[in-house]
Amino acid sequence: MTTETTNQESLSRALRTALRRLPGPVSLVTSYDPTDGTPAGIVASAVIPVSLEPPSMLVAVNRHASLHRIIVSSGRFCINLLGVAQTAFVPLFSDGAMRTRRFESPEWQFAERVPWLPAACANIFCRVEETLVFGTHELFIGTVYDVRSDPERTSDPLGWLEGNFAQLGRLR
Repeated sequence: MTTETTNQESLSRALRTALRRLPGPVSLVTSYDPTDGTPAGIVASAVIPVSLEPPSMLVAVNRHASLHRIIVSSGRFCINLLGVAQTAFVPLFSDGAMRTRRFESPEWQFAERVPWLPAACANIFCRVEETLVFGTHELFIGTVYDVRSDPERTSDPLGWLEGNFAQLGRLR
């Protein structure tokens, strides 16, 4: 093993440890296979707004994830911003062995074949506008074509902190 490889591995471990201290949202990024309409999705925390003019979002997807090929071929995705009430969906979308069970819940709806979870804090529908491959991931920048958010939804946003679920909310 070279010194450079050892340094990279050490930096990766240190960065992972540091990022555990950075609270982040928990989202389900969903799409569909345009060849047969099969829905697909992953749990993602690498989701950020890019711009309000034009309205756009960025999601980072591992190029080995099953969803990667599907977003590339469909050109669309939905960011389902989860609330505390949706924690049960996370294990389904985190474990590849549970892939066939991900969309069994009657809570899922479909808008132009794109799966979305109405109970989520918000649903942001995007068309892929640009991509950038970097390391193990591909960054998909999507222009927003629909947002569904009901102010009556009472679930606090779900987050990650220290490798565990966190409830994100206002300071009182």
